[in-house]
Amino acid sequence: MRSKFIYFFLFCITLVLFRITPHPPNFTPILSASIMAPVVLGNRINGIGLVLVSMFISDLILGFHVYQFVVYFSLILISLFVSLSLTRYISVILVSFIASLTFFLITNFSVWVIWDYYPKTFYGLVECYTLAIPFFTNTILSTFVYSLIIFYIYKNFNYFKNKILNFKFKI
Repeated sequence: MRSKFIYFFLFCITLVLFRITPHPPNFTPILSASIMAPVVLGNRINGIGLVLVSMFISDLILGFHVYQFVVYFSLILISLFVSLSLTRYISVILVSFIASLTFFLITNFSVWVIWDYYPKTFYGLVECYTLAIPFFTNTILSTFVYSLIIFYIYKNFNYFKNKILNFKFKI
């Protein structure tokens, strides 16, 4: 139990630091955490909790915005539908693509609905999605990169743990 809390805490702090340090727009590991945290922590509730706590702490520092609820909802939805038995790199890549697309569709639809930036027409919706493509590029790239890194560490955790615990200085 104590080790799970330590992993939760370290994972949370890492996510917060990645969000509050300067980075390209939409290039953070939060979406990857929505995918991988339920797998790494062993259940959806802990995974969702990790993502929400990390988001909330970093949003206290960065500030909140009008459609914050939509972002949180999208992350929860992704965590709910990810398989807890991701076992292959190809499945992580596929889930990363689907999660990125889901996040893109939900959040940009909410921008079109909530803000007055775009006319409330089909063409306004298309314009909203079109102008968001550069953000989608960063989202999908970061989700692939961070999900694969988290998955690699998760699959090889015991190896790394044993290497660290058995490390001996050679003089």
